[in-house]
Amino acid sequence: MTIVKARKQGNSVAVTLPSELGITVGQEFLAIKKNNSLIFTPKLNNPFDKLKENELIDEQEVMVEDIIDD
Repeated sequence: MTIVKARKQGNSVAVTLPSELGITVGQEFLAIKKNNSLIFTPKLNNPFDKLKENELIDEQEVMVEDIIDD
């Protein structure tokens, strides 16, 4: 377990993450606050962005998991 500290940066609050967590610069996350916890989940690319209009895809190419129940 790693402890990090929140700090003020301009009008925002920032948390610096240690490099040993393997997060790359520019990586995007979805931030969710649930039950007094903060959950950061890596943003996934939309598999449908690359499709042309009316193009079909193989259903095995796309797998969607429900990571967090609302």
